[in-house]
Amino acid sequence: MKVLVFLLLLSFSLAQDLYSEFIRQQVKELPLEKAIVVGKGKRELITFINPDCGHCRKEWTELKPHLDKVKLYVFLLPFKGFPESYAKSHYIACSKDKVRALDEVLLGKFDRNPPKVAECPLVYEHIRAAEKLNVQGTPYNIVLGSYKVIEGYSPALLKNLGIR
Repeated sequence: MKVLVFLLLLSFSLAQDLYSEFIRQQVKELPLEKAIVVGKGKRELITFINPDCGHCRKEWTELKPHLDKVKLYVFLLPFKGFPESYAKSHYIACSKDKVRALDEVLLGKFDRNPPKVAECPLVYEHIRAAEKLNVQGTPYNIVLGSYKVIEGYSPALLKNLGIR
């Protein structure tokens, strides 16, 4: 029985290592220069968000006070079939001040009246980046360095970043 438990733990550990290596290779191909970069910290986080996702908004309010400690690479992933989500994404992606626009949208400024803006090609580049990683939902986070993937909202995100 002890041998079986040991083998199961070993196989789980090897699977985690393989998955981390897979993510590391995928991140190398991500166009980080196309991300919306927020913050100036040493800890880095790639995050895929949807402007209408409640958990993404909650995560933003938790990360925002720590932008001196963390650098975010934000990729927008609007919900398919929801034009308001696309409008907000286009607004953020083509704004001159993308960080301000991101903050406005995630704090709900356009919830009752989505912005009327032209389409922005950057949004489609973000969607392609999400497709390469097979991102199925938001928020979807990758902690750079450890390449730990955190799918969905996690109250332990700041801890995983070494902030709390």
